[in-house]
Amino acid sequence: MSKKLSRLGCGIDTSKKDFYACFGGSRLDGSFVVKGSRKFDNNSSGIKQFIEWLNKKLAKHNTDSDLPFQIIMEPTGVYHEDLLAKCYEESLPVCLVLAQRVKFYLLSMGQISKTDKVDAKGICKMACQSKQKQWQPSSPNIMKLRSALRHRKSLLDSQTRYKNQLHARKHSSWSGYSEEESLQRMIAIIDEELAAIEKIIKKLYKEDKVLRGRLQKIIDSVHDVGLITVLTVVAETNGFTEVRSQKQLTRFAGYDIIQNQSGQREGRTKISKRGNSRIRAVMHMSSLTAIQKQGPLRNMFLRIFRRNPKAKMKAYVAVQRKLLLLIYSLYKKDEAYDPNYHKILQKEMGGEQKSSPHLKSGLHGIDVEKSTLPI
Repeated sequence: MSKKLSRLGCGIDTSKKDFYACFGGSRLDGSFVVKGSRKFDNNSSGIKQFIEWLNKKLAKHNTDSDLPFQIIMEPTGVYHEDLLAKCYEESLPVCLVLAQRVKFYLLSMGQISKTDKVDAKGICKMACQSKQKQWQPSSPNIMKLRSALRHRKSLLDSQTRYKNQLHARKHSSWSGYSEEESLQRMIAIIDEELAAIEKIIKKLYKEDKVLRGRLQKIIDSVHDVGLITVLTVVAETNGFTEVRSQKQLTRFAGYDIIQNQSGQREGRTKISKRGNSRIRAVMHMSSLTAIQKQGPLRNMFLRIFRRNPKAKMKAYVAVQRKLLLLIYSLYKKDEAYDPNYHKILQKEMGGEQKSSPHLKSGLHGIDVEKSTLPI
């Protein structure tokens, strides 16, 4: 059996405090072999040690620099981001693979046990036996925008919580004025912080010519979605670089359907909600406005609602999903929405088009008490 390697790979399993790295390769006969495994602290010094360790392994096993090599890691909240950024800065071919794809791959390989070390080995095997798309930011400011948008969402959640508390205090027999004044001060501080973070978001957006060139066409032509909605969707998906199809985007956002049927019993279907909740939040706000104006979205909402009068949310979710796929389609094609597309398609089809990906309704903005930027 030949011991010569045909491919090299590195698998990384990341957690808050540390991460496991496994370096290995595939032989000419397809067998997998581990060439090194080590645990590193998930901080700047630990990441530096990992880069040095990895370069030594590559120098030893890839002397001619002609073997295909890639690093694979999963997104784990924010704990993988420092390592991901450093690998990108060092020009290492790093790939960010969705956790669900990694899970299914490991299960297909018969890996049942789950520890950080075992997972790193399985991910390394995946890096050696499959070709993944190399990660890179879709635009210069995309990650900064995502961070700013998440901070804005956190501020809005805090503002809502304090307003609810203030409302409860005003209607309580046992609350004092000192408590109400404290809550009012907190709300005023959050209002100032919201105004500040929204200025930063606008500045980052205007500075990013790559992103602005694509998004402004969507914002100007699809009036049901605004700057915050489109920015959130694009930032959370890194410009859709990790999304290859509408089906994958639907699952990424948690809009995929879970069936509940057995024999003669037809249970209630629902969306999984296992995806990105921030995307669903902004799409929910946009859908509320979209169904208020005459157009394809309102017609679709009413059609679904009439079929399911006891499940009104099902119609709302359908509108949210349709808007999300519209943003994806226009962004990928780098096109503005054509308002005549739906009418032309109806005429060609000889009737109503039930699943057109191009829709348009009215203008949407959120409560001015919460924000000055449109959703």
